[in-house]
Amino acid sequence: MNIKSNKGITLVALAVTVAILAILAYTCVSIGVNLTGTAKFTNVETYMLLIRSKCETVVNAYAIGEKEENELYGTLQSSGDMAGLYQLSQTELNAMGVKEAKAPDYYVQYEKDSEGKVIGVQDVIYEPGVENSGEMYHKLTEMLKVED
Repeated sequence: MNIKSNKGITLVALAVTVAILAILAYTCVSIGVNLTGTAKFTNVETYMLLIRSKCETVVNAYAIGEKEENELYGTLQSSGDMAGLYQLSQTELNAMGVKEAKAPDYYVQYEKDSEGKVIGVQDVIYEPGVENSGEMYHKLTEMLKVED
């Protein structure tokens, strides 16, 4: 008796192989998307830390009389959602060394004493916000609380 042997791939084996490849592709794409989002978050956070540091340097110079109040970074916003904040121009961002950061998205919230004199940097705000793990962040103080 001669029984013909099957030497081809079965439809079931092909379907299983395609399913495994689809799962692997989905996993790789998900990891790539998460890494891209994390990189953007870290990038914006780094810009904001540098902005805060540069603004604090100018505030300290102002406190000891080396700078005038009009030399503080930013233009005071008098109306809208950002009223009371200081909007940074592209020229100021470039001078701070954050040329990749784009104006008019960054704002500084200065801390003031009871007489209205600037005494520190309270926060840095990125108006469009940046997403991390499904949450949207705008303020540096909020971003620094996020654990990696």
